[in-house]
Amino acid sequence: MYFPGLDIILSILYLILLIEEGKHTARRLDNPGKQGLIAIIWQMPGLLFVVSIITELDHLTELAYYFIFMLELWHTPIIPLVSLLPAGTFLDKPLYYYALFLMVPLLAILFYLPALKLKQNN
Repeated sequence: MYFPGLDIILSILYLILLIEEGKHTARRLDNPGKQGLIAIIWQMPGLLFVVSIITELDHLTELAYYFIFMLELWHTPIIPLVSLLPAGTFLDKPLYYYALFLMVPLLAILFYLPALKLKQNN
């Protein structure tokens, strides 16, 4: 059974839960440096895929051809939000590629932001 729009709502819920997890981690660790390191390590696979695609290292081997697919799998919870983008290309790449590229740092920032806010309040 498919409920139109539910995928978008669940993607937004995922982002809200990510921010809440960042708040919880910030209170528990009380160390923005550690939380930043956690965010970077957490998003490292996606970052490696993004760098390999942007630098065109994905053309070196046959397996690397699937890097964009693996990046899509990495972002499964937020793919419905990417689907809201219009179709089109920019610099010979589909627009959704750029959204996927930006999601890696965006997710890390959403997790790390509560640590910065907590640091400013102290």
